[in-house]
Parts: sequence; C-alpha cells; structure tokens
Amino acid sequence: MDYREGMQVLRAARLHAPAIVQMNGQYFVFSRTKLISSGASVYDALDAGGFLVPQNAPTLIFTAYQHDVNLGQEKQAVAKSSKMAQRIANALNEYIPGIRKV
Repeated sequence: MDYREGMQVLRAARLHAPAIVQMNGQYFVFSRTKLISSGASVYDALDAGGFLVPQNAPTLIFTAYQHDVNLGQEKQAVAKSSKMAQRIANALNEYIPGIRKV
C-alpha cells in the first residue's frame, strides 16, 4: 500500500486532518498534531490504528492531470492552470457530503 492509498483509507475513516509521515524508517499516522499509530510501512501503521476495515477501503479519487480534474478515467472539470486543477482535486477529495450547519 502506498501513501496515496493510505490517505484514501484515512479520509474514508473520517479522520480529521489526516497525515502520514515517514521519519527514521517508520511511518506515523497523525490527526492534526496527535499521533494515532505507527509502523514499519504505511500498511502496518494503518493496521496498528485499526483503519484497515472494509468500510474504509480505497475508492476512486479525484486526480489532476495538466489542466484537467479527473475521477477515475473520466474528466470532471477543466481548470485555468495545472496548480488550480491540483487544488480542486485536493478539495474534492477532502469534501464530505452532509448537512450544512449555519
């Protein structure tokens, strides 16, 4: 399992501000600044934190390629720049549908 798949698992688990950090040959899973788990690989770190359950399995994510924002193989949007396409893809991957609270 690589970093991208690990982040998908953490997003599916609804971990607040997730991060996977590699340091000194270990991988650490954080929620904001709180250490959640660690392991020798991304897989081990997620397993130690209890994130590897079927409901957290990786799904399709939004990606950016040049000016395009894609979901899987399908183009979803075209941005003015590649940097904006990357920002849009990142925002869409972080978005969790739900009721807005005002």
